[in-house]
Amino acid sequence: MTVSVRRADPAEAAGLAPVLTALCRRSKASWGYPPELLDRWANDLRIEPGDIVDDTVLVAETEHDGLVGFARVAQRTDHTQLKDLWVEPAAFRMGVGGSLWAAALAVARDLAFDELRFAADPNAEPFYVHMGARRIGMLPSEIVNGRTLPLMAFDLRVR
Repeated sequence: MTVSVRRADPAEAAGLAPVLTALCRRSKASWGYPPELLDRWANDLRIEPGDIVDDTVLVAETEHDGLVGFARVAQRTDHTQLKDLWVEPAAFRMGVGGSLWAAALAVARDLAFDELRFAADPNAEPFYVHMGARRIGMLPSEIVNGRTLPLMAFDLRVR
């Protein structure tokens, strides 16, 4: 599968946002979370048109399948943040995540900080570790009492 990654055009934000939101939910659901928990996460899994306009959204596409994933990178006051990286479940283990990761790192390196930080779903942590990120802490879930999320970081000076 040949994956191409492009920056989303802010002009397509209104039509693209609901497509990306649906992809988030399908990808999250693939880890076996029950529908009622996915419903509790609905706001966290929602992409708004303003997210596409304000942040850098990278869209992964293939010739035959169309959109198969996306990533979102944002600049914060003291670091660069990976806000999202989602892959269509049918495209897992086909290089989509790695292509999006590489593109997200390229965007992050162009911003002002030396570190990319993000909270990861525990199921995704092995992917990020494989990509060279490291766990720097744990964050309490704002939605599920007693649940913690790995706080990850990647040194952008590493090539």
